[in-house]
Amino acid sequence: MAQERVFPEEFGYHFSSGNFERIYRQTVQDFQLQMGVDAFREAAEDFSRDSGSFDLKHSNQLEPGIRRYQWVNEGGNRMVTVAYNSEGEIIGIQFDVYERFTSDREVTINTYRLPFEGEWFVLWGGNDAFLNYHYPYEHQRYAYDFIRKVDGAAYKGDEEMLESYHAFGASVVAPRSGEVVKVTNDIEDNLPHYPNMSAPEGNHIIISHGYNEYSLLAHLRKNSITVREGDAVEAGQRIAQCGNSGASDTPHLHFHVMDGRDPYTSKSIRIQFAPSREPRQGDTVWGRSGQ
Repeated sequence: MAQERVFPEEFGYHFSSGNFERIYRQTVQDFQLQMGVDAFREAAEDFSRDSGSFDLKHSNQLEPGIRRYQWVNEGGNRMVTVAYNSEGEIIGIQFDVYERFTSDREVTINTYRLPFEGEWFVLWGGNDAFLNYHYPYEHQRYAYDFIRKVDGAAYKGDEEMLESYHAFGASVVAPRSGEVVKVTNDIEDNLPHYPNMSAPEGNHIIISHGYNEYSLLAHLRKNSITVREGDAVEAGQRIAQCGNSGASDTPHLHFHVMDGRDPYTSKSIRIQFAPSREPRQGDTVWGRSGQ
């Protein structure tokens, strides 16, 4: 007899009803190699206990052929994220606490522009853990990761070559006028899918903008930074190129604003953008040219 399918829009019903083995049978082989059915059932039962029903909160498609769904329980404190491929198979399931923070109500005093020119895509960004994997961590809670896409794809050609990625080598600009207070420019760019965890920011720039606000631009291309510590920069000034250095598996630009110059002891601040609205994961955004 053919296996009954768990369609994406029905996942929350089946999870709330405890149909965990039925869900498991629809997962791909790689998932099953990492977790057996008994372990999955035990984890799902423990997570769903006293949670009530799960309702669909978000869904989005970040790359061709893969769509993610976020289900949140009626108490608003537990979250299940599930990813389906185009064949209707489940390629990943994640259980997490659904957190919100009072810092969501606070925004930067300064306004900032997008730190690039032309069309980019918001890979991670927003004020919840579904939209933004940085969100649980205070020091980078409101960070963004931007990539470039052409015809829906981040690269063309050999995905193992940095030059295949549309973001690699693209201009990075100052998000606001200020003084450069930190530059690192000599870290090798990683081969795709081999992040350098020993130097997480990779090549990066930190700029002071006044009012105890500092922007961080990270994962820049080696030797592409054109400013030095102590330099004054203007909003929109080209200062580097996007790269793949540090804790980056494929070329992208990391950007956030913090209340100090140390990326680990400072708190991330929700960014007030102008003239554009606050971007969110899945948005296509445009950075204007010039200052």
